Amino acid sequence: MKKDYWKIKPNTKTKLEMLQDIFDVWLMIWNAPKQQKRINKEWYILDLFAGRGWYDDENGKEVNGSPLVFLERILFKEDSLRKNNIKIKLFFVDENKNYIKQLQERVNDFLTKHSNIKNIVEIKFYTGDCNEKTKEILLQIMNSSRNPIFLFIDPWGIGIKKETIKSYLNLSNPIDILFNFSEEGKRRAQGVALKPIKSQKEEKITHSLDVFLGKDVDYKTKEKLEILKDYVKSLFIANMYHVAGYDMEYSSRKDIVYYLLFASKNETITKKIVKGSIFLKYKEKTKGNTLFGKEFYINSILSLSPRCKAMPRNSLLYKTKVEYGDWTINHIGGCMHGCRFPCYAMMMAKRFGWVKTYDEWRKPKIAKNAMELLEQEIQKYKNEIDHFVHLCFMTDPFMYDYEAKDLVPEVKELTLKIIERLNKEGIKVNTLTKGFYPDEILDKKRFSPENEYGITLVSLNEEFKKEYEPYSAPYEKRIESLKKLANAGLKTWVSMEPYPPPSLPRLKNTGSENIEEILDKIKFVKKLVFGKLNYSRLSYYSCNNSSIWEESNDFYEKMVKKVKDFCRRNNIKCHIKKGTPGFRYETMNIFKE
Repeated sequence: MKKDYWKIKPNTKTKLEMLQDIFDVWLMIWNAPKQQKRINKEWYILDLFAGRGWYDDENGKEVNGSPLVFLERILFKEDSLRKNNIKIKLFFVDENKNYIKQLQERVNDFLTKHSNIKNIVEIKFYTGDCNEKTKEILLQIMNSSRNPIFLFIDPWGIGIKKETIKSYLNLSNPIDILFNFSEEGKRRAQGVALKPIKSQKEEKITHSLDVFLGKDVDYKTKEKLEILKDYVKSLFIANMYHVAGYDMEYSSRKDIVYYLLFASKNETITKKIVKGSIFLKYKEKTKGNTLFGKEFYINSILSLSPRCKAMPRNSLLYKTKVEYGDWTINHIGGCMHGCRFPCYAMMMAKRFGWVKTYDEWRKPKIAKNAMELLEQEIQKYKNEIDHFVHLCFMTDPFMYDYEAKDLVPEVKELTLKIIERLNKEGIKVNTLTKGFYPDEILDKKRFSPENEYGITLVSLNEEFKKEYEPYSAPYEKRIESLKKLANAGLKTWVSMEPYPPPSLPRLKNTGSENIEEILDKIKFVKKLVFGKLNYSRLSYYSCNNSSIWEESNDFYEKMVKKVKDFCRRNNIKCHIKKGTPGFRYETMNIFKE
């Protein structure tokens, strides 16, 4: 820690003023009559790097740090908080025992002067690393969607682990977060990590950067803003948070010292209040008015939101009628992949009025209460689930974002949470995707080795993909991710359904007769499901009632023979779907063995 650390800098002063403004809004919103009807009376404030409680300005005057900012604003709102019988529990953490001692003295002095708020606040002090103290803190918090939390993370450098923040995001509580993402700390550690490691100190710094950013953020090849965006997407967006980021500059030079990130599940608060009002105000205050108007500053403020909208659901787990299925979960409505041959799930969604258009189907909605429902339904159905739960028959559990060339983070994160929760209950999970599998699946401590992971692969023809699977993951990416799981000893399978005939509307040469090319790519899997294209659906979907290919049965008989011979030679269990030549009832339990 620098000797002059407690000499307040202009950016620190601005940060504390922003904290005050944002916390005022937080108190006002949760204390409003509308919110009071649905939330509990116990709220939480967490300050994970609380410090000693004050700074010194250039004139020797003391300026309150974040813990006292919280207490001052609670004092300011005392009457309305008392009227609604609100109790606020504040948790102040710092690893420096001298700072905590000074902070306790400072807080006690404040409460002595303002004893009238003693029955509103309850304060707990923790000496130690917040990453280690978090488990202890979580035991003091009621894990409920009715108890709001304000989380302030203002570390020196990169002292906060990504997994620590995730442990708070995994709570059911509505959490609003103000986080100092230290660009300076990240940049210094990155400079060490990108060079050959020569000492234990350098190894420690590199490890600190890895646990700060997480394994899913590439800091070796990407630029600083892209690193930040990847961090935000993999942490906050993945958990359905909207994020606004204020780029705080050094007072002495035009460079970023840190990004002050505000994250909330409430899009209006994030975009209109924090970004469009508070952050805008400080842009104008620090940089002055611009000839280009307020929109110039608003557009310069980092803003990221989930691609999926959130929706409440009434239920999640149900028993499927799919022939090789068991129980299933569809935690997303819609799919970005936009398959056109046709997608049965989309047709059903249109039929029941859940979506009206193809474009609407490609804008998926995520079940925001999925984990709460799962907790309830596991207890209700766990004795009825004999074999496995399948993800998913009506959407994709590892949905691919064609524009970002990556998985949709919020879909991936929720899917992983669901798999992990089911596995903890001893329930096996079977998955199928046209996306690809993330490396997290390789964690055998987190996920059951009994799970079975599959991809859909019905072609290697890029023209077919362009016409009929336009926004799904590239074929090779699917195969590579599945092979990585197989090489790690996990159970893998492939669905070759609906398998296309040689000729289709919009594509007269699918190349599907060369099925050996596909089979050769998937020799490593343990199971395979094969099924023909449903012509009646295709005719309905394409408004074309003419026969697609008159000799389809002959074609599929040939393909089935090749599939069965291949599976026999490579010791792969095989199921031919009902309606396809070669179907047998005895193989329907392929995933129940």
